[in-house]
Amino acid sequence: MSSVDIRKIFGENVKYYRKKSGMSQEQFAEKLEISPNHLSVIETGGKFVTYKLLERIVAAFDVMPAALFFTPGTASFDDTLQNKINSIIKEELETATLEISKRLAKL
Repeated sequence: MSSVDIRKIFGENVKYYRKKSGMSQEQFAEKLEISPNHLSVIETGGKFVTYKLLERIVAAFDVMPAALFFTPGTASFDDTLQNKINSIIKEELETATLEISKRLAKL
């Protein structure tokens, strides 16, 4: 399998489902409680989402999270892609946990 850019695939799928839902970037960004610029960066693959934002996106589209990681036109993904997805999710969870710990320490 060739190198896979998960952020780009994810962003393309967010854009696809947003357009399918008939929403502009501004409308969808408002629904997600983020800026339109942040959504644009996600849709172009420049940045990945936190697990909380991922939860809001899948709820808005009423899809399983895995649907956002498929390359358009494929029916499934292999273990390599699954491992990359798991790695990114784990990294985001660790970052969020660390940030929460830092904030709690300041209280």
